[in-house]
Order: sequence, then structure tokens, then C-alpha cells
Amino acid sequence: MKGAASTSIRAARAAGVRPAVSARTFTSTPCSRDASAEAESSTSTTKYTIREGESVVENWTRNLSQVRDWRRRYAAIKSQVPLYIPEAASKPKVPSPSATDASLSTLLASGAALGHSSQLLAPAFSPYVYGTRAGLSIIDLEQTLPLLRRAATLVRDVAKADGVILFVGTRRPHKKLVVAAAERLGDNGFATDVWMPGMLTNAETYFGMDVVKAKTNVPDLVVFLNPSENVSGVRECTARNVPTIGVVDSNTDPRVVTYAIPANMESVRTAELIAGALSIAGQEGRRMRLREAAQVADRRGRDAEWRRRAASE
Repeated sequence: MKGAASTSIRAARAAGVRPAVSARTFTSTPCSRDASAEAESSTSTTKYTIREGESVVENWTRNLSQVRDWRRRYAAIKSQVPLYIPEAASKPKVPSPSATDASLSTLLASGAALGHSSQLLAPAFSPYVYGTRAGLSIIDLEQTLPLLRRAATLVRDVAKADGVILFVGTRRPHKKLVVAAAERLGDNGFATDVWMPGMLTNAETYFGMDVVKAKTNVPDLVVFLNPSENVSGVRECTARNVPTIGVVDSNTDPRVVTYAIPANMESVRTAELIAGALSIAGQEGRRMRLREAAQVADRRGRDAEWRRRAASE
């Protein structure tokens, strides 16, 4: 039976006669099945079938060309439709920076934990030392972080009370840092990269007697990024009863300033982080003061308007 069937098929092919094939859904190869399924899903009225007298290859080619044609039309329509982006996705709400953004990870990444050689450790700095590694004193950042937040709260309260805050950084990389910090505070912030001896104790020589009598030359708070290199400035602040905040390294007595922040004084990134946190806190305090002043002015305006109307009636 098998040999007779194969012999008849060979004879039909030699005569150029194709066997009649009834219409059926094409399921011969995976490629043709995928093409047919995609074509059938693209239109609900068309059935891709093998036509009578059509070979498998011809059917696969015809289905594939129709699918490609449908994809070209779909791409043309899609390119003409404008892309809709929701407002919430196009303009994400970014929270305003706060002094509480400083964390242990940011302090550690800035190199704030690296102190000086353990042989240069100041005895009064010992409570802030976590340990020693490779001959260097490692500063305990778990104590640095709350002290930094305490100093930030102080700067915020001083700015809220309309006080003057002076940022001092006498190293070359500190110039941009102190200027940026003072700009955040507006008229409540000032900066200097050179501390002249006698700026507070001998102010009449620098500013004149009128300024000294008005006491406009004395700040309400001074922030030192390198207090160990500005000992004269710290002493002048102490003589004028001006509180000070300072970045204190392991070779410095933390008692030289009023509010010490134990950290690596040699790191520019640490100085930038601390100055940024303090200035942003002061910026928040200034905004709170301006907001409260605007509310008071608005309330007074409403009271005056009410009294004027009551008097006219």
C-alpha cells in the first residue's frame, strides 16, 4: 500500500498535475501558525486559509505579506497620534531639601568619619572617636549626626528671629561654599573667606564709629568651617558673646566653639555637606519668618478694613 501510494504521487508530479487540496486552516509550520494568528487577531473578518491549488510556501508568503502590510498601516497611524503624557508624570513633585536630609550614609560618603593620626588625638575629642584604623582616628558619626541637626535647628531659629549669620571659611575651596550658603539666607546671611584680626574687637577701625554704635557689625551667629585655623576669630566671638558653630577634627579641642560638629575638617565634601545643611535650615527659618510676617500684615489689613467699614456705617 505504501509503495503504491508513493508510485502514484511520483506519476502525478511527473505529469505536472497537483493533487486537489480542500480549503483548511494552515497549521504546517510554527512560522505560518504565528503569522496566521497575528493576521487573524488584526482583523475579525478575514480568514487566512490555503487556497485550492496553492502550495504551502505560496500560502506562507501571502500571509506574511498581508501581516507586514497591516503592520505598516498600524505604524503609520501610530506615528500620527500624539503622545499623551500625564501632568503628574511630566512634572514630578520634588520635595524641597531639608536639613534632615543629612544622614549617616551621606556623612560616610563625604568622608566625614576620617580623622587625623591617632597620635595627634586631642584628649577632649576622645568621646567622639569610634576607633582607630590604619593609624587614623575614626570619628563616630552616630554622634556627629545629632550634633549637626542640633546646629541646623539653631541656625533655623536664628534666621526665623531675623538674626544675622556669618559663614567663615578661609581655605581656597571654602570660598564658593560660604558664598552659596550666604546666598540661601538672603539678607540674613553673610560670608567671608578672610578673617582679619580685630573685626569684632577693633570694629571701629574697620567699619567706623557709626556702625559700632548701631551694633550692625556684630553677627548673631558665626559658622566656622575650619575653626582650628581661625583661633583669633573664635576668641573675638567669645569676647563679644557671639555663639559659634564649628567643624572640629580629631586634633582639635571641641570646646573651642559653642556648638561643635565632630567631622573631617580636611574634606571639602564634608564642608559642603555641613554648610549646605546649615544654610538650608536657615533658609527654612527665613521663609517661616516671612510667611508669618505676611500673615500678620494680611490680618492687620483686614482689621483696618473692617474698622473703616464699621466707622462709615
